[in-house]
Amino acid sequence: GGTQGVGLETVKLLVEQGYEVHITYRRSAGKAEELMKEYPGKIFAYKLDQGKLEEIEQADFLTKHEWYGVIFNAALGSGTVKEYAEQGDPLKAANDIAMMTVNALGPLWIYKKILPVLEAKEATGEKSKLVFISSVGGGIACFPKFTLSDGMSKCAVAYLAKQVAAENTHTLIDVFCISPGAIETPMFYSSTLKNMSPEERVAFDAVQAKKRLIQPKEIAFWLGEFLRDESTVMHGCNIDATMGLGVRPGIQTEAGLEHN
Repeated sequence: GGTQGVGLETVKLLVEQGYEVHITYRRSAGKAEELMKEYPGKIFAYKLDQGKLEEIEQADFLTKHEWYGVIFNAALGSGTVKEYAEQGDPLKAANDIAMMTVNALGPLWIYKKILPVLEAKEATGEKSKLVFISSVGGGIACFPKFTLSDGMSKCAVAYLAKQVAAENTHTLIDVFCISPGAIETPMFYSSTLKNMSPEERVAFDAVQAKKRLIQPKEIAFWLGEFLRDESTVMHGCNIDATMGLGVRPGIQTEAGLEHN
């Protein structure tokens, strides 16, 4: 997922640092095309719905390249899932299934797909870096009124990263997880910000950790750091990137904030 939000900022940062970057997209073909034209020979884009196992199985590009770093960024939020899932069921089971499939099973299936590539590299003495992106909700803490399947899916991602890290403690495959708080992205806009008046937005920011939302560039910076050689000492970590929300989750309840 590299055409908006944290993914887009990470792509730009990595290109600036000299990486050749391969991204996936689901709907934003136009933006993907723009990026490839803007950075010819440096960015390559592939259409992929990671919630569909058959698409992952047929994605030859996943095993065609010797990946140095893989960042598992694509995901659904409680706002964007409504567009993705089929609607009409009273229990909103379609939303839950979509959330768990895209956010949790998708990274698992992609990891299984690329694992032979990573193991072949490791056998020849080459390093690889895997970065999983979870969330403060599920990956670090729990919040009242948070969408259950959203938190469950992010918890699953954090667990997947931990398990993969445990299995690679003695290999050259380094594994990390980062769990951000609220980031000012299109996804967060869809789930939380879009119906706020200017006054409500000011009040909302004022009660956040550090009295603001996290910016995509800030998370992109740390994703880039995980790709450095020196990051090996952080193998197995789950970074709390929340500006303090993770150590004081009650800040949401204190402010009367609800996430739907």
